[in-house]
Amino acid sequence: MRSFLKKHINPMSSEFRLEIYGCRGSTPVSGERYTRYGGATSCVRVTVAGREIILDAGSGLALLGRHLVKRRLRDGQPVHAYFFLSHVHLDHITGLPYFAPNYFEDATIWMMGPRNMRFPSFEATIDNFMAPPFFPVPRYEMGAEFHFSDICEADTVFFLRDQRAPIQLRAGHPRHQAAMPPAASVETRVECLRGYNHPKSGVNIYKIVSGGKTLVYATDTEGFVHGDRRLIEFARGADVLIHDAMYSEERYTAGRAATQGFGHSTIQIATDLANAAGVGKLLLFHHDPANDDDTLDQLEARGKARFAETQMARQGMVLDI
Repeated sequence: MRSFLKKHINPMSSEFRLEIYGCRGSTPVSGERYTRYGGATSCVRVTVAGREIILDAGSGLALLGRHLVKRRLRDGQPVHAYFFLSHVHLDHITGLPYFAPNYFEDATIWMMGPRNMRFPSFEATIDNFMAPPFFPVPRYEMGAEFHFSDICEADTVFFLRDQRAPIQLRAGHPRHQAAMPPAASVETRVECLRGYNHPKSGVNIYKIVSGGKTLVYATDTEGFVHGDRRLIEFARGADVLIHDAMYSEERYTAGRAATQGFGHSTIQIATDLANAAGVGKLLLFHHDPANDDDTLDQLEARGKARFAETQMARQGMVLDI
């Protein structure tokens, strides 16, 4: 494993790297039986072409924030971070108030995520969470500059060379088509697929494409009979697929205690989709807090038997794509 504390990346870099800061589901866990896979909830750092893209903001985000601030204090480079949140269940946003760059006046933070039925916008959702009585410091008292955007399946986010701010467009809309950037100017793009099978507002699934490489992030999703055809096509040929695999088959089908319909997948669901989509590598994600290291070892072996390039995500894992 490479150290998280690496030197500042050149903005023109072709690097495409993911780092797992949290891969647990529902609640954090701790103790000696959880040391190898980690106990923090969902947070994935993707460093691509010199940008910090952050997938979800679970409890693992607190450590990531400290690492970014340590770099900021060492080399003087302001933090620019781009969040893509799958949804706003607590295990995916609980780290947001504790993200240290929030409190630096030279930091710029873009946050993109889905709207829901309770609040008029994604921004309103986050502002209601990061405010009293839930947290003592409201966003308007933090130092960073924030930019919010609702994002849905019709949207694509483009990162252009030599431009910090992303551009969000709808490829299918005539007015947006006229504003599409030339392909040669696009450094990275992020596409979105709306998942309908996570209670009760669904989730966003993201695809990051850069330099001919593709990463798909599909957490908190549950399979369908004959497979999730939309997700299979969305993930087709991806170099890396991060896929929810929270439950064992036994837990998923445990009679009256079954977890079917909870919006999470099994090893079989994840590996079947990886095979159908023809992905290069599968990372099993969103681990059940009841599953200790030894149990996850056994489940990983099951996954490898069904799809050879399967690996259980581990907190601290670094993978070059």
